[in-house]
Amino acid sequence: MPYLNRRQTLGLLAASAALPLLGGYPLQAFAAGDEYIALVEKEAPGIGFYRLVDGKRVGSLELPEQPHEIVADRQGRYAYVGQYGVKSWQAPGEGGHQVSVIDLAERRLVRSIDLSPYHRLHGMRLDDQGRLYVLSETDSLLIRFDRPATAESPSQIVPVGGTRSHYFVLTRDGRRAYVADTLSGLVILVDAHNPAVLPVKKYLGQAPEGCCLSPDERTFYVLDRFAGILHALDARDLAPIRQIKLRGEAVRVAALPDGRLLVSNLADKSLSLLRPDTLAEVAYLPMGSAVPGLNLDPRGERLFAALEDNQLAVVDLRNWREIRRFATGKAPDTAVAFQA
Repeated sequence: MPYLNRRQTLGLLAASAALPLLGGYPLQAFAAGDEYIALVEKEAPGIGFYRLVDGKRVGSLELPEQPHEIVADRQGRYAYVGQYGVKSWQAPGEGGHQVSVIDLAERRLVRSIDLSPYHRLHGMRLDDQGRLYVLSETDSLLIRFDRPATAESPSQIVPVGGTRSHYFVLTRDGRRAYVADTLSGLVILVDAHNPAVLPVKKYLGQAPEGCCLSPDERTFYVLDRFAGILHALDARDLAPIRQIKLRGEAVRVAALPDGRLLVSNLADKSLSLLRPDTLAEVAYLPMGSAVPGLNLDPRGERLFAALEDNQLAVVDLRNWREIRRFATGKAPDTAVAFQA
């Protein structure tokens, strides 16, 4: 989760008093040097801004119905939020079609990109060159913007070839995308820039969903959610390496810089820490509430865990303990952290 630097946000100290109310919540000035988090609150709907040291809410921003995933550029200036548009995949209707472009320092909506006729925008990723990739679930398309801060239309749209393409991860160079196609049971490896290259498909099981790449991008990890199984696949061709049965239903997995894996267990509302070589559990942390959102700080030292009971828990990953918990808006999920 990228940080803003001091120069990019300090101007808000002088300007914030003149800003209007957003979402009915008064903006408060950022304090230089403090850490903040911009948190998607799906059923607010919008973004909540919080000071991390004490969980104080310092502002909010209304967005179209059911925003889901947020990413921020490397410069820490803009964040991009995809509109899923419905509460669940089973809900009727076409769903959302907007990407919201947000100025993080000013906490304002800069503009919206309308991606109609493509809908139910869920997965959002940025590569190392700042290109934005948006996954349309219902259309099973990967939509790319080479200059997302100013683009009015996509640079390219690449077909994935799935049926309900819900979640994906991306290599740092943006060339390879790994898609969890939840309804078909497939995981799909896509050349994100060349649609002439045939996607590689592997049948995984009942409902592949949460996934991540190892830090060296050689291993693709993906959860078969309802089966409660974590699969490790060769990132080159999706060949199986190993798998392990978890504590039950699991929804998200994230890789730490040292390669260890963090898993959100829905079954018993806990977190597990796994070895990357054997996938064996080496640590366990009960949370008391399910964790639908795993958000790591840039160094992989802290986890900002979005909880289903409308709280955010800050977990010290070095010492494997929760250090803070505070209330949020309704249905917190993905987030980006920044420093004033």
